[in-house]
Amino acid sequence: MCAMGKYVDPEDYSVVVKHRASPPTPWRWEIYRAGRLSPVERSYVYFESRGMANVAGKEALARLLDKLDAWPPRAPA
Repeated sequence: MCAMGKYVDPEDYSVVVKHRASPPTPWRWEIYRAGRLSPVERSYVYFESRGMANVAGKEALARLLDKLDAWPPRAPA
């Protein structure tokens, strides 16, 4: 994948689910890129279970990778 003229390796991105709040909805997902300490994206909503947050995080990661793959915008043919 190319993003801003650089190769983007999907393996460099991962979803991490963290316990960040009090019950009943303590879980949120965060997307990290290799070599970075802070997340590149995180959920604004909290989830009831780790599993629900993980599913939503993987969907968000797929959207992010699609967005990176589409950058820079290509001129119409």
